Amino acid sequence: MSDTTFLESFIEHHLATLPHDVRRNLELLKDLDKTCSAVAEELRHAEQEYARVAEEKVAQLEFGKTENDEDGVVVLGGKAKERGEAVIPTTEELSSFIHDEEAWQHIVALRTKASQQAEEKVKIAEQNYALVDDTVRRLDRDLGQMEALLKATGAFEAASGGAKPNDLAAIQVNTSSPDWILAKVISHDPETGMYKLSDEDVESNKTFHLPESQVVVLGGVEKLSRGDVIYAVYPDTTSFYQASVVQVPRKVSGGSSFVMVNFVDDGDEHGVTHDKAVLLKHVMRVPYGVTIQH
Repeated sequence: MSDTTFLESFIEHHLATLPHDVRRNLELLKDLDKTCSAVAEELRHAEQEYARVAEEKVAQLEFGKTENDEDGVVVLGGKAKERGEAVIPTTEELSSFIHDEEAWQHIVALRTKASQQAEEKVKIAEQNYALVDDTVRRLDRDLGQMEALLKATGAFEAASGGAKPNDLAAIQVNTSSPDWILAKVISHDPETGMYKLSDEDVESNKTFHLPESQVVVLGGVEKLSRGDVIYAVYPDTTSFYQASVVQVPRKVSGGSSFVMVNFVDDGDEHGVTHDKAVLLKHVMRVPYGVTIQH
């Protein structure tokens, strides 16, 4: 089993780059804010100047009477003005008179730039939200799976002080080794989290003092389906090995339950893997951090 805890693994694989990514995006937003503010200010001045010039041009218009004695505008410049003639301009003619194409194109360019920067800010904000949301969802999912695993293996109850003397347990004597063996609980100290256990091997008189991270109290693994990958005690031994469920658990006379499994790398001389019956109380889920063999 790996020395890396669930939390350490989650931080390493899912949270390690999250602060950097979020910080990077926030810095981008900060820079865009400065740029957007400058563009917005320039746009405001350009629009105000365009309106001021238009007002000045309108103020320059002289009003008079047309040939039909109607209110009109005296054409600026040319012989018509010299004669004092007045006309009623169309909307297009009046717009053309006050319009400054170069200034207008500058305003259009600034509006486009401001719009693009605003859209970029929204995208970065959405990306930041997605980063955090994805991490939270993954954490919720992983915590749900971890809780189900702990409950299924009995470790949840053990962590809650539920381990009792004589309860069977799977133990990992050495964290640098992938081996798990069958043991029996002698005592458990909830304050320190330490277990005292005895080896279930009848030829062994060993006792072990192990932390909760190296102990899985057995029991609670009942809802197994065909194809589930588990760890089970190999018949006539006290060692756990990876196996696949081939028949769902069922009870025998006396009240005990067993499950039929195929152990990994358990083929005979002809390469045939035979089903083996294992007591359900000698089964646990695959320990966290163990790589499943295929």
